[in-house]
Order: sequence, then structure tokens, then C-alpha cells
Amino acid sequence: MLPRSGRFRYIRMGMSAPRKRPRRKPQRPDSARAQKKVETRQALVEAAMALFREEGLETPSLDAICARAGFTRGAFYVHFQDRDELVEAVMSETGRLLLGELLDVEDVGTVVARFLALVQGGRYPLSRPGGVPPSQLWAACARSPRVRARYLELAAESIRRLEQTVSRGQATGLVRKDVPAEDAARLLLLLVVGAQQLLELGLPMVPERLASAALRLLAKG
Repeated sequence: MLPRSGRFRYIRMGMSAPRKRPRRKPQRPDSARAQKKVETRQALVEAAMALFREEGLETPSLDAICARAGFTRGAFYVHFQDRDELVEAVMSETGRLLLGELLDVEDVGTVVARFLALVQGGRYPLSRPGGVPPSQLWAACARSPRVRARYLELAAESIRRLEQTVSRGQATGLVRKDVPAEDAARLLLLLVVGAQQLLELGLPMVPERLASAALRLLAKG
């Protein structure tokens, strides 16, 4: 605020007294530290995703991942107990992205179409960010109970969301009602997992035909 005499001088000159700008509150040190921790953890996860995509799940060392992220091993152990916990974090991030891209839709046909687009565009399963050969993922699940538990959580979430999509199709008459929605959701997930394995093994397949067959099996007769 201007002193009274200062305000009066502006009024006599026909001008408005300038308003005092509010001071910007400085960021609290603990808030800045918390934000920095979030950013560091995310950088480590993204570095791991990139290296897993390029070299597979088992090849990149922790030193290589830290170097890609621009941090030391000391920073790594602030955020993760070990490599398996990092793998869990990568699975969570890629699973969130994949589920959002595939399952945030209204009907089963769109789910299948989006999955086909990923396969045909070379983005699934091997080339996705954080994507790894399925055989390496199964090996990680067999080795680490924590990785296996996280994978099963993602599978259960996929089934739950697919079940909701199938139920909407049944309500609108597009999907047959004599098959429980949960069973249909599990079959769709099995189709995706099986396609992963067979694509890695190099078995010739035409994804469009498989998708069309699955939709015909689920469609109301």
C-alpha cells in the first residue's frame, strides 16, 4: 500500500495508484524435495523402459539404467530395493498405458480393432515402450514372486475391465448373453496372451482372422 500522501498525489493527477503485487510464496523445501524424488523415480523407470525395449528384460545392468537416467546407484536405491522392484514399476507403467489404450472403449469390437492396430503397427508386443519378449517376462515371473504377483494383478484388472465391456455389449444386444461376461473376458485375455507367445515363436498367423473369429463367437446369433 502507498502512504496516504502518495495515494493523494495520484488522485490529484487523475491517475490510479499502482497496486502492490502480491508476493509469490516461496516453494517449501520439503515440497521441492518431494517433487524431485518423484521426478528422479520417473526418470529411472523411463530409462529402464527404454533399455528393456532395446535390449530385453535381462540384459541391461543397473549401472546402465542409472546412467541412461543420469543418476547414480545411490539414487536408485533411494527409490527401489532391487531390480525386481524396478521391473514391477515398469510393468505398472506399461500396463497402465496398454490398458488405457486398449480398454477405455465402449464395445468389444473396438477392443479387438485396437489390439490389431497395435500388432499390425509393430507396436505390440515386442516394440511397445517397455515391451519385452514374453519368454523373458514368464522367466521373471517364475524367478520373482513379486513380479509374478504384479503380473497377476494386471491380468485381473484386464479381466475386470473386459468384463465391463462385454456386459455393456450384452446389455445392448451386440454380445450373446448365454456366456458369462467374466468367462468371455478371460477368453479374450487368453487370446492376447497366446498371440504374444506364438508371435515370439514365429508361428504364422493372421491376426485379423483370429479377431474376426473371436467376435463371431461372442456375437449374438
